[in-house]
Amino acid sequence: MIRFRRILILSAVLVLILVGGTAGFMLVEGYSVIDAFFTTVVLISTVGMGTAPAGAGGKLLAVVLIAGGVGILIYVFSTVVDFFMAGYLGEMLGERSMKKKISELDNHYLVCGFGRVGEQVAREFMRAGERFVVIDSNPDSIARCKALGVLCLEGDAADDEILIEAGLKRAKGLVACVDSDADNVYVTLTARVLAPELWIVARANMEESYGKLEKAGANKVISPYAIGGREMATLMLKPMVSDYLDVVTGGGELELRVEEFTMPAGSPAIGKSIVDLQIRKQTGAIVLAVRKPGGKFDTNPDPETTLAESDVLITVGTPAEIHSLEQLFAPAGASSIS
Repeated sequence: MIRFRRILILSAVLVLILVGGTAGFMLVEGYSVIDAFFTTVVLISTVGMGTAPAGAGGKLLAVVLIAGGVGILIYVFSTVVDFFMAGYLGEMLGERSMKKKISELDNHYLVCGFGRVGEQVAREFMRAGERFVVIDSNPDSIARCKALGVLCLEGDAADDEILIEAGLKRAKGLVACVDSDADNVYVTLTARVLAPELWIVARANMEESYGKLEKAGANKVISPYAIGGREMATLMLKPMVSDYLDVVTGGGELELRVEEFTMPAGSPAIGKSIVDLQIRKQTGAIVLAVRKPGGKFDTNPDPETTLAESDVLITVGTPAEIHSLEQLFAPAGASSIS
């Protein structure tokens, strides 16, 4: 973009020289507009002189145009060639294409910050097949995003325009994982003001930041250090439990997935019990918990529990089993729900 801006500035200077030379020959030599313009172009392009100006003023103007105009023209030409040869045009077109793809996204996620935590979040989204946009102000981080084929925007994640450009008002959720807690508070607050219903998960490095992030509007606050510490302790104290959880959360070879489903209106499963649906037999997936609207999770649901619209089910199974479950819960005429 810097080189493109330089080309625009140099082109403007070149136009001013053409206009100035044309006006000068009209005033000094009494040339017509066409003759004055032609003489100016011939001089700065070094293709010849044509008819030499009769007066001293015209000759002096010709010397100025040759000395200044030729240099400017050569510099503009070399800059344009460098612009094309260095791939800046391709990069600019790539940026435009990326912004167009972002503008077409809907029901996606925003990842604010692409450090160690943000990159891991992005990789998990990629593994899950989710659509998302990364926002980061560090050019190196943006370069890593592009290398991974990730949609991204360079800029301050707390900036209203950047968030809106990333599709904040169409997004499903936002992850605030900038390195600084203060920045995460600002990102969370800005996103909450712009999108009051958005689901926001924020990163906290220090314990005292938990309350600030919650007050700023975060639905959940996570400390990578606390999670890492608990995981290490579990690995030491209960290694088999840790291995099992790793498998269940998708880190093992079985690729089990824990998914949540909100019962949609029109689902044929509404009004039926878990045992009536024979979920385990028909799909292979297991219902771990059920939460009624406004209630708490029933972590050991009775098989006779009747499912209703807007119930949230927490289930576990392989990708194929989860897909079968989606089809079982899908409303008439739809293949699956999210």
